[in-house]
Amino acid sequence: MVESRMMVMVVSLERHMEEERKILFEAVVGQHGIPVGLPIPAIPANYIYKLNSRCVAEADYVLLLVGTEYGALSDQGVSSLHSLYARAKALRKPIISLVYNGPAPKKQDEFDKKRLDGLVKQLTVGFCYYWKDSDSLRDATERALEHAFETQPAAGWVRAKEKTVIEFSDQNVVRQLKEQISQLTHKLRSSHSENVESKLEADKRPWQMFFQCNAFREGRLKQVEGQLDLTLKNTFDFLAPTLLAPVIETRIQVTLANKLHRQILNNVQSNWDGCHAVSDIKVHQNSIDELKLRFRALNLIDFDGQGRWQLTREGESMALKIHA
Repeated sequence: MVESRMMVMVVSLERHMEEERKILFEAVVGQHGIPVGLPIPAIPANYIYKLNSRCVAEADYVLLLVGTEYGALSDQGVSSLHSLYARAKALRKPIISLVYNGPAPKKQDEFDKKRLDGLVKQLTVGFCYYWKDSDSLRDATERALEHAFETQPAAGWVRAKEKTVIEFSDQNVVRQLKEQISQLTHKLRSSHSENVESKLEADKRPWQMFFQCNAFREGRLKQVEGQLDLTLKNTFDFLAPTLLAPVIETRIQVTLANKLHRQILNNVQSNWDGCHAVSDIKVHQNSIDELKLRFRALNLIDFDGQGRWQLTREGESMALKIHA
């Protein structure tokens, strides 16, 4: 009996891919894996995207099934298929790309094909396999999973064998003790955080965030660079919730890109008239390093043994005060 099983996220469009998704699910189960994920509908659905995004975060591996369509564009100017690939890459998940290279469809939108070709070009850098029919897809999927499981092993998911049961009376005692500890901790941190808060308020030097992104205008794609000037306090305000638990630096990059997406788009539009969307936003490492130093100098953040960002006690106290 297999003690641990790999969770594999299957990412694909819904239209024209029903049989292909079935083949992938069967292949994953055949490799003692757990297939998850919902097909991406033809019309963008934010709820479905959020569920799939959660599956990507929890999965051990990501299977990206690419057919002959790029998919409908979201408000950010990219398809959900492309966005989920970007999220998996940001989370450093092992990504297996299964790219169709059979006969091209008779009718294919020119802009859709251009976007699809751009996505496929990115996929060829990693684990990329090609298919043209059901048999080749099944064979490619099985070979890809075997190779990924061997070269990039993951912990997988294990069935819980035992559960620790706490009596109801014990739970009440534990809850009361936790409340008392929380109250005392809050008082101590409040006294330390007042000085840090005053220093953060007094720091009027803007944090200059230099970035690079892809910009879209009337089917054209252009790589552009820009700069945003942000106050250190506002930057801490929207990053603080993310830092309540230790996070890798890549997650900071993704959070900045998501939170500042509208401002970045406005910045690009001011320099490239007619631009309607931006994607693949990357903050320059120099800007990240400057932010790291300034937060650390104020004792707002610290780093664990793996180099992940986390709030200090003073930083956590300020975060709770801001978002109370």
